[in-house]
Amino acid sequence: MLASALEIAAALAGTFFMFVASLGVLRLPDFYARIHAPTKAATLGLAFLLAALALHFRELASVTKAALALLFVGVTAPVGAHILARAAYRRGVRAPGTLVDEYGPSVQRLRSEQERAEEVKEDG
Repeated sequence: MLASALEIAAALAGTFFMFVASLGVLRLPDFYARIHAPTKAATLGLAFLLAALALHFRELASVTKAALALLFVGVTAPVGAHILARAAYRRGVRAPGTLVDEYGPSVQRLRSEQERAEEVKEDG
């Protein structure tokens, strides 16, 4: 009885966080906030849903698969969001309300170093 209640509670919590993540993607004002919402909320929602799955099946194989899936998503979701944010920044997508770009000078320096390295490589 208690296990069923925990399963239901975990599934509802996971569904709630997934719903909040989807609302965040639709309602947040800029690109950076929109990629933040599914990274955080959906990962937490998936954790609750996988916990409900593990509680329901109660087998070592199911629990192990749920834990591995959570580990995979827990590692890849933040990395993917970081790569998207970095690509957007390099393409010139600015966050509204940002007054100072602290990364600008270092990004320009890296770009010029990369261009010089490519020129040297082409010259052979």
